[in-house]
Amino acid sequence: MTDPQDPLRQELEEIEAKRKRIAKAKQGHRVHDTELSQHVGGLLERIRRLQAQTGGSQYDYETLRKEYDAKANAEVRELQKAARQERIQKLIAQADLNPDWVFEKMDATDPALQYPMETARYFISGFEHWEKSGGGCMLIYGDYGTGKSTLAGAVAHELIERHQKSVIFQQWASIVDRLFFNVIQDQEERNQYRRALEEVDLLIIDEVSANRAKMAESQSSFLGHLLRRRRNLSKSVIIITNHSPQSLHQAIGDFSFEAIKAFNPVDIHLSGPSRRPNIGHYNG
Repeated sequence: MTDPQDPLRQELEEIEAKRKRIAKAKQGHRVHDTELSQHVGGLLERIRRLQAQTGGSQYDYETLRKEYDAKANAEVRELQKAARQERIQKLIAQADLNPDWVFEKMDATDPALQYPMETARYFISGFEHWEKSGGGCMLIYGDYGTGKSTLAGAVAHELIERHQKSVIFQQWASIVDRLFFNVIQDQEERNQYRRALEEVDLLIIDEVSANRAKMAESQSSFLGHLLRRRRNLSKSVIIITNHSPQSLHQAIGDFSFEAIKAFNPVDIHLSGPSRRPNIGHYNG
């Protein structure tokens, strides 16, 4: 909103008032004098100068106000766009996402990936619905190298870039190290990390119980409580594992598995040969 007391408006109103007085004097056939003529010429010159500065053929305060408002709105939109991009970059950095984990780099022509990608996009489109109804859950499972982390990462990138949702993508072993083996030594920092796991918009837990037939009871208990807390807060979760749902149940126990079931999860099984590029030249 333009300040009604700004100097430009006052100047323009003064010019307009003088112009009207001059016009009225002419209409009344008042005596013409040199001073009046000079004043009129000065006013016309000022108006022409203002017209040239604004590019307008007809100059008045309302026109200028609209021009200023349009320019200000454009500047605000640019600032909002820049702020949005900055927030997106911060969210991506906080999520610790691989930049290659995006849908564009997945092979949409691969029959084994078509259903998983469609389901992942459905999860994204319904994300704000899940935020109001207890949270959503995807259980992505399959052999190593089949694209589980890539698919989950693509979901994370999309939610950040389109909806600016906060994401934590963490391997289960890293969570355990931070909370159970004093990788984070300060108690307050551990509490903050635990709250972040509970409250972030989307928590992606990778390699849950990887290579283990049975998770330690303390870890299983923590996982179950974490998932229940997120369910109560209507926060969504993606769980990635090389276990099938049946063997995952055995590995994490009834308490944690019941917490997963409470989300009414969508299962995504990724099959086929490894989709990872060849790593190095080791043939041992």
